[in-house]
Amino acid sequence: MPPLIRLHQLLLAAALLVPAILFGAAAWHNLQEVRREGAETVQRTVAIMHEHARKVFETEELLLSLIEERLDDMPPDEVASPFTNEFLRRVKAPMDQAVSVWVAGPDGVVLAGSQPWPAGSGIASYDFFQAQQAAGAAGAGIGTYIGASYVGRATGQASFGISRRRTGPDGGFGGTVHVAASPPYFAQFYRDAAPPLAHRAMLLRTDGVVLAQQPGGDLPRMAANGVLMQRIAENPDAGVFQARLLLDGVDRIYAYRKVGTYPVYVTFGLDTAALDGRWHDNMRIYGLFAGVAALTLLGVSMLALRGARAEQAALHSLRREIAQRQAAEAQLRHSQRMDAVGQLTGGVAHDFNNLLTVIMGNLELIERSAATLPEGDAVRAKVSRLAGTALHGVQRGAALTRSLLAFSRRQPLQTAVVDVNPLLQSFTELVRQAVGVSIAVTFAPAPALPSCRTDPAQLEAAVLNLAINARDAMPGGGRLDITTGTATLDAAALAGNPEAQPGRFVTVAVADTGAGMTPDVAAKAFEPFFTTKPIGQGTGLGLSQVFGFARQLGGHVTIRSGPGQGTALVLYMPVADPAG
Repeated sequence: MPPLIRLHQLLLAAALLVPAILFGAAAWHNLQEVRREGAETVQRTVAIMHEHARKVFETEELLLSLIEERLDDMPPDEVASPFTNEFLRRVKAPMDQAVSVWVAGPDGVVLAGSQPWPAGSGIASYDFFQAQQAAGAAGAGIGTYIGASYVGRATGQASFGISRRRTGPDGGFGGTVHVAASPPYFAQFYRDAAPPLAHRAMLLRTDGVVLAQQPGGDLPRMAANGVLMQRIAENPDAGVFQARLLLDGVDRIYAYRKVGTYPVYVTFGLDTAALDGRWHDNMRIYGLFAGVAALTLLGVSMLALRGARAEQAALHSLRREIAQRQAAEAQLRHSQRMDAVGQLTGGVAHDFNNLLTVIMGNLELIERSAATLPEGDAVRAKVSRLAGTALHGVQRGAALTRSLLAFSRRQPLQTAVVDVNPLLQSFTELVRQAVGVSIAVTFAPAPALPSCRTDPAQLEAAVLNLAINARDAMPGGGRLDITTGTATLDAAALAGNPEAQPGRFVTVAVADTGAGMTPDVAAKAFEPFFTTKPIGQGTGLGLSQVFGFARQLGGHVTIRSGPGQGTALVLYMPVADPAG
């Protein structure tokens, strides 16, 4: 694969991977950021809740102090007067956090209140009274006490009592004064102060009793061994943690804080699912931008890859065209060289053949003249012997001339429509005798082979030439395969062969298992007088005669060979009926 294509493929992969990696890193970082912001939001909200609760309790403390100061040393009958009720109504009126204000005697019977109450009503059963009464009986004071939530009998509203002990005329326990604080007031404030996410806010005592909560519902008591109470025990002032409380099993990030010096805590928790929802919203936005960026990079990378592939394809096509052009030019140069050699050879051979004809005629006249001399004459015998030797040399020269004329495509051909299979079937036995018993000769005729136009004698001579060359290439023995078939050659396959026309051809292939040829030797194999045999063992005209014969027929010849791979020559002869 070209380096440029590989580079663009890497860029294409990076166009997908880099945005994905960046998106993953941004997602992880944003999740941590959302959780951090969530924790900060929780702590800010708890701080707001703390300031609010502290001010509410301080205000309630001031209200209790004001009432105590007004009722100080006042006899019980004056405490139970309408004037006291009116006073309590006035001081309670501006305080939304208070449901009602009450004064009770040492037996828990209500003496005065900020609103009407059933006659004989008492608060002796409430924990905020019982705690003050128990401390008074023991001769001790507990200061301000914050009781559990209840529903007031006179008001019918949810409340929790904030009480303080009154001292009787004898210095003993003289009853209580208390403010009924409003849990819905706290819940409403928590609803307004909380962010618009799923959450839980609580006001609870140090013993786990919940005084107010938002969202609403039954007020639970937190278990002493629960996560929240354990965290408070470990860090009494404030803390932040993430957990699932047994309260509802929802995973939240919680923060808590002690309200001043009061035995009360405010706590606030944000649902992690809500935070994850915000994170998911961010991821949708991030994903949109990452997707657009990835698609943009992917599109650009694909365009670049397509352009690079087009360039590589164009370059490859150009290289192929250059290689084809070079091959065509090489074939053309080879064809031109062979044509030039053929013209030169044909001219020389023709003139040489004329000289040989004159010499042969004179030698025949000399033989005839010598025959007129008496029998047994020494001169006659010598002249006949010398003339015969010269005539034999002339005949060999004539055979050489015929080979040269065949290469130059000037030999006379006796062409006819020939069925090649039976011709070669009968000729194969002669080939076996010519190559010897050390070489196995096989003949594989193609079925339904069409007839071709050729010179039978020259075809046999060509096959015999090829067989003898194969024999010389296999001195230690081997195999010689002769096969027939058909082929269709186009103009590209026949480039450099102007004698042949594209079309169908009958093929005769002669293949051996010999030593083979190098590319340089194979390129010169058809040139006349080129041979790799030792001096005196070959003329170098066998393959050139086959070459000239194929060209003169308007056919073609190819060679395929390689060192150690044997040699295969294929002779292409035009079919007699191209439409058949």
